[in-house]
Amino acid sequence: MSVEQINVDLPHGRVNVLASGSGPTLVVLHRDNGRFGFGKLHERLAKSLRVVAPALPGYDESDRPTWLRNVPDLAALTGFALDKMNIGPVAVLGLGFGGWVAAELAVHSPKRVNQLLLHSPMGVKPTEGEIADQFLFEPENYVKRGFTSIEAHERSFPGGDAKYMEQWDKNREMTTRIAYKPYMFDLALPHLLKSLNVPALVSWSTGDKIVPKSCATIYKDAIPGAKYVELPNTGHNADFETPDAVADMVLRHLEATGYLKSAGNRAAS
Repeated sequence: MSVEQINVDLPHGRVNVLASGSGPTLVVLHRDNGRFGFGKLHERLAKSLRVVAPALPGYDESDRPTWLRNVPDLAALTGFALDKMNIGPVAVLGLGFGGWVAAELAVHSPKRVNQLLLHSPMGVKPTEGEIADQFLFEPENYVKRGFTSIEAHERSFPGGDAKYMEQWDKNREMTTRIAYKPYMFDLALPHLLKSLNVPALVSWSTGDKIVPKSCATIYKDAIPGAKYVELPNTGHNADFETPDAVADMVLRHLEATGYLKSAGNRAAS
């Protein structure tokens, strides 16, 4: 599959974007671990959609604004990048930490988002359990915690942890800057979500050891009309561990809402 690499220049720095496929556009926002290229989930979705996968500002190949210190501002920069690419309104899939970014983008810029899909999203304070504090773990152990087994982790990150350590560490440093106090949630967000008026899907992995079910439940209850799905036999990093299951879930939702048949929402390269 041919994958385009697009560098979007903003006054705040360059945002690296990977894109492939054709049809209605789906923006995929990655986890706090990083994007790690155009993976199996992206490839599967790109058979039916135009998939646009930015590296969030400060993560992976994107430039890091030295002043950036909170997730709403990160979402704003992400929105500026989408505007520069002439994308929107558009469907947005947020994974874990990317789900928090997607939610902030939707509530602060509702005209940019017309479908919201959140898998095991961070960003709200759990009522039961807690979001795992990644700073209590070595980077490689935190990443492993996102899988149901060591074997699943090794399939997703072949070549040994050392191969990816620099990227994990760099991304963890960025997360520290913007989401440490309070850790991984915004107290205002559940209240703002109540005003959303878009088709929404909230999902959670039954083997998730990083984000508790109560976070997904808060999102489901706060977003009017949101659908809720649980993915069995997979962990927090379901996009790596069971990409086909995540893709099937996303495509079913977008088919049911009529988004797959829409003619607009195509990305400019």
